[in-house]
Amino acid sequence: MTIRVVYHDNTCDTIPVYILQLGIDCKKIKMFYRNSERRWATVGADPMRKTAHALAPYSSHERRVSQILDGPFLQRKIAAQLSEINRQLS
Repeated sequence: MTIRVVYHDNTCDTIPVYILQLGIDCKKIKMFYRNSERRWATVGADPMRKTAHALAPYSSHERRVSQILDGPFLQRKIAAQLSEINRQLS
């Protein structure tokens, strides 16, 4: 799934949804289009959802089978995806 965004230099783009929060956190994205509200949301002016790191960390044992079986593999995969996202946003 993709989402329309406007960067701080006023260029428009369509990016994968999973990159949106990173782009906001890195202060690259000025606005994004909220399909549910059919309007543009301005970062810093409109209400935003809390990011995952702003929420309390999960402190119990991991019970998801995918996390238990693929933990190290999944961590490497996520790290590779984050590197690619950072490269795209630079």
